[in-house]
Amino acid sequence: MNEGTVAILIQWSLLCLVWMGSFDLQLRNMKMERRRVLAVISAFLICSFVSWKIYFAPIQVSLSGTILPLIASIVLYTKLISKIRRLYLLSALATALLLFWLRWLFFTDPILLFWDERIIVPAVGVSTIFLMSRTHLGQLFQLTLSLPLADAIHSLYFWKLSGSCQWGSEYAQDLLWSSLSLWVLVSIVWSAIRRNLGRTETESSHSDTGR
Repeated sequence: MNEGTVAILIQWSLLCLVWMGSFDLQLRNMKMERRRVLAVISAFLICSFVSWKIYFAPIQVSLSGTILPLIASIVLYTKLISKIRRLYLLSALATALLLFWLRWLFFTDPILLFWDERIIVPAVGVSTIFLMSRTHLGQLFQLTLSLPLADAIHSLYFWKLSGSCQWGSEYAQDLLWSSLSLWVLVSIVWSAIRRNLGRTETESSHSDTGR
């Protein structure tokens, strides 16, 4: 499968699911409107192949792979509780360094790459943010900031080896949207488990009261 195809497929899938109202509960919890989320996903989809070269450095920057995720992270940062914003920021930076180190490790020692990198890296990233944050908003902020930063560090580090430097390449977009789709899936499953556990505890307490 060509690089960038996974990102486009996930974007179209999320666009359809959000349009049908499948994520209304999660969006309400994060105080987001459906139409705004649809507009954001559409912007990512339209700008998937838009990029330009920085005039003062030989670096090509992708709009959908770097600029838009960073803008989204800034908007999400403003919605976080002011007292713990810096903690979320530090967590995102730590996650970015972890993901860069993981990609560097797979490059230097390919035998460790037991599965597709587009599956391992998102799995590690999503697991890390779930350990560092309990809120959906904080987790989404960490994802939208850590993945573009990790890709930028990776591109700069391998600049001399590859002969080019591109931030937010099609492959980086695959990693970003694979991580986002995995985060959505895990969040829905985890929320369902918590609801069922809470319902079970409530029913057991009522039965104990009746006795």
